[in-house]
Amino acid sequence: MTTIDSASALRYVDTEYLGHKHLIAAGIIETDDGLLVVDPGPTTALETLTRKLAESGDAWADVHAVLLTHIHLDHAGAVGTIVEKAPHVQVFVHERGAPHLARPQRLLASARRIYGDDMDRLWGAFEPVPDENLTVLSGGESLNLGGRPFEVAYTPGHAQHHVSYLDATTGTAFIGDVGGMRVSGAGTVLPVMPPPDVDLPAWHDSIDTLRAWSPETLFVTHFGPHTDVDDHLDAIDTRIDAFAEAVRAALPEDDETGETDAAAAFAADVIDRMHEETPERYWSAYERFGQPRDSWHGLARYWQKRER
Repeated sequence: MTTIDSASALRYVDTEYLGHKHLIAAGIIETDDGLLVVDPGPTTALETLTRKLAESGDAWADVHAVLLTHIHLDHAGAVGTIVEKAPHVQVFVHERGAPHLARPQRLLASARRIYGDDMDRLWGAFEPVPDENLTVLSGGESLNLGGRPFEVAYTPGHAQHHVSYLDATTGTAFIGDVGGMRVSGAGTVLPVMPPPDVDLPAWHDSIDTLRAWSPETLFVTHFGPHTDVDDHLDAIDTRIDAFAEAVRAALPEDDETGETDAAAAFAADVIDRMHEETPERYWSAYERFGQPRDSWHGLARYWQKRER
């Protein structure tokens, strides 16, 4: 368990997803009513998260609520299993994501088309969450969770069901994937832009929303806290446009082979630039979870939809 600020009881866990460090960080926040867990990750990482909570003297019985930034499997896959273990836990989620937690069949069918035979190995079970355990958000809420105030903002761009949370006690904004991927200790901010929900104007608006909060720290699920807030937001603002323009310039015309080749070339360029900018000890994390091929396809879909 890593402590961000011991005075405010803000911690996080490296869930060591599939045995790898610096990929998924679950935020842990202490309140008068128990712990809050932000983005617990997939079920395949739940054993490690549970063990690390136990090492700090905590159990799922001590958890009051789970705060989800969005419902992608690497953020929310374990939440139904957590509720099975601890039926009192409330799950906070955006209104567009809530139906898929309660009835995940369509979400899982879509994911299985992407991951195929690797689906279970990568993510594990995705159990439904009972409706009574869901607290549905639209953005703009002010929450008081165990005596601790939070602001909620709707922050689409990466996903239509994405929200961010500002912990007023510490000035920490938990921003999921709208701030991209950036491993603590590294300077590289890498947008993660998979299909189908990439929306560039909405993404820029979301970044403006985060700026308006004036947070002291940004906490990204992939991976960890960053205190150079303005530099980080400037970097993601600039790089989502740079990625978008690179993909638009390379879009082939009605050629599936051309798309595959263009995606591979884009991914190779992104990884090469990451290597130039980033200490070698962090390369593995970016290569495993930066997903530049997926970002190419997400942006290709974005441009193709706009041209219809």
